[in-house]
Amino acid sequence: MEFERQIEAAPVLQTGPHLHLLIEPDAFYTHLFSLMGLRSHGRRCYISYGCSTVKFVERGRKGPAWLQIDGQAINVFGLSRSKMIPYSILGRNNGYSFQLQNVDRSGPDSEAICCLRRILPGDEFPSAAEAIKAANLRLWKRYFDAEIDFLQLDDHDVADLVRDHLCDDQSWLRTRLIEDISFAARLLDCIDRLADTAWRGWLKNSTHFFWGCIDGRLFPLWLDGTILRPSGAEEFRIEFSAAALIEALANGRIVPNLLLMFIVTSILPGVRALGGSRHTVYYPLMRWAFCEALRSDDRDAQLLVALSKDERPAAWGHRVISSPYEPFSLLRTLRQGGAATLLARFGQMTIEDASGPLSSFTEDPLWADLAAAFASGTASLTCPQWAFS
Repeated sequence: MEFERQIEAAPVLQTGPHLHLLIEPDAFYTHLFSLMGLRSHGRRCYISYGCSTVKFVERGRKGPAWLQIDGQAINVFGLSRSKMIPYSILGRNNGYSFQLQNVDRSGPDSEAICCLRRILPGDEFPSAAEAIKAANLRLWKRYFDAEIDFLQLDDHDVADLVRDHLCDDQSWLRTRLIEDISFAARLLDCIDRLADTAWRGWLKNSTHFFWGCIDGRLFPLWLDGTILRPSGAEEFRIEFSAAALIEALANGRIVPNLLLMFIVTSILPGVRALGGSRHTVYYPLMRWAFCEALRSDDRDAQLLVALSKDERPAAWGHRVISSPYEPFSLLRTLRQGGAATLLARFGQMTIEDASGPLSSFTEDPLWADLAAAFASGTASLTCPQWAFS
């Protein structure tokens, strides 16, 4: 399989933007940057993970359920606020289709909306995540590069991957993380210890390895002995065993969290993960916690050595290109060439010029606190947390 050959030759996974339509700015400019890398290395396969445990609305009118077209807010699925706020886009709790409702202006659709409506599928999908992935395939072939195979992964795919691991009674994930409960506890403890360091806030145990999921609503789970249970009022209880987790993954009652996603897609297979501005800190911290938990005995000595030899397991790869232009309107004005024209344009720029003011770094309070910690000497690149970064 070509994807298998190319991931072995160039083990890189784009994990930057959440699962958005390709014409959402965060996604659009991230994928442009990835295309530059693929073209420069002569690669024909592109693998991108988009987090689908996110809600429809992230803040304001931003998130998978919103687009800006011609400067106006478009409700992608035509959902009311009550149908968006509590739910994650992976939930199979409704039928989802592209309604493209202009909430800033009533009346007939604009030419741009009519054009987009003709491109997007008219089908109804069991989840918003599936609708977005189907739409992205059409947008990719029309505006990006139909000659590059575009493989989209989301949390349902990661759930299948975790389930495959657990079905194999010889897999590391099953024998060490699940069946050796002491390792799981050590890993969680290593992450909790970061709260008393200069890295506080970057990586937290928001949920223990999995999210609980009921009708598209996600809630945190806590490992209590050998049981996963919620801290809230949900009637939910799952044994932390391979058989119980396999069943719960199959019926969608649990979803792997970000830590488990990175363990199975990046840390264990040795795949470089490209991510956002915070990724460049929290991902090395994940690797540090993972390696600290491995040090407890000699069972994983070879794995620990292999992890220590990774030269650059992660890098900034999300929104490296920054532009004020609305992607869909920009693509329509180009008419000929699509993304290829933009690749040529941005390819002539330096990273400094293409990435703009770097506001994701300079305006982020976590980065400001970390900069202060480095300045005061309470954090440094030689501290233990960076030993496996």
